[in-house]
Parts: sequence; structure tokens; C-alpha cells
Amino acid sequence: GEIALSLMRRTVERNMAANAIGELPDGLHIGLCGAGAPMPAPNRSGPCVVVIAGPRLMLIDSGTGGVRTLARMGFNAGLIERVLLTHFHSDHIDGLGETMLQRWVGGSHTDPLPVHGPQGVERVVAGFNEAYALDQGYRVAHHGPDIVAPSGFGGVAVPFSVAEGDAVVVEEDGLKITAFAVDHAPIEPAVGYRITYKGR
Repeated sequence: GEIALSLMRRTVERNMAANAIGELPDGLHIGLCGAGAPMPAPNRSGPCVVVIAGPRLMLIDSGTGGVRTLARMGFNAGLIERVLLTHFHSDHIDGLGETMLQRWVGGSHTDPLPVHGPQGVERVVAGFNEAYALDQGYRVAHHGPDIVAPSGFGGVAVPFSVAEGDAVVVEEDGLKITAFAVDHAPIEPAVGYRITYKGR
């Protein structure tokens, strides 16, 4: 018990210290933390794009294994500021539960992860929150509320609509994220994101 908790605390502290963002110049950086398809592949994670704008880290989509690949890339999942979903195909969302968990535990967050998406994102996030609801209690009991504050559990849906044109999702501190409709028939809604940071 005591040894396991001590090792867990050290692991969390080490993971929180890991931050490849500090090695990057201030700018807009894009990386693939997953580029797989719906069928399993031993060497690919599901769709997941990491976007780094200055000190801020965001994900576009959250396929299976994407958040683990993010860690192998040198980025602490606790730094994930938000997730932007393009659509609700299973392979683009099936890693969302783990992403919410790793971000919560990896950053000792006191607020849930914002998950942006077109209409329907509320249902997706509510489903993952419900699926992980029992685990919330287990994690708090196991790691303690100082490491995993109960209020930081899960995600919070941030819906938008592109039915009448582009939607500004975020606009602050030199960062602007705009969602626009894309044709991914028969999937609707489906969106892409235009990200601008300090003119890039």
C-alpha cells in the first residue's frame, strides 16, 4: 500500500515535469499522435492530432491510444487544454475516456476537460462521463483528492453550430480556432478547424 502510493506519487510528479513544449519555439506546431483507421493496427493509434500554440496544447479528435502516443512524444497529458472533435465516427472518439482520465490525473485538474464539437457532442461526452463514473470514485480513493480532485473528473461538452456558417470556437491570447462544415457524407455534422496563432 504505502510503497505503491509512494511510487505513484513519484510517477505523477515525473510525468507532470515532462513537457516537450518547452523545447519548441513560440509558434504553431502540429503533430500526429494517431493516424489509424477503424480496423485495429498494431503500429497505429486512432485519429488524433496534437496542436501546440505557444504554451497551449490541444487535441483534435481522440482515437484509441492517441493520448499514450502523446506521452511517447514527450508531452504530459495533464497539459491538454481542450479536445476538438471533428465528428463522431467511433475511431475519432473511442479514446476520449482515456484522454479525460489521463488529463485529470496527469495534471491534478480541478475542472473537467472542455470537449468542443458540433451538435451531438453533449451526448458523446455525457456517455463517456457515465461510463467512467464508477472509476471516478476508485481513482479518488486510490490516489487521493490532492492528486485527483473530484471536481476535475471527466469532460464538459462545448457545442457549436456551423449550420449557418463558420463558428469561432476560441479567440483569446493570439489564438483563434474556427470550425467550418465539411462534407463527410453520410456523417453529419462534420467539421474541420482553422487554427491561427500570432498570424500563423
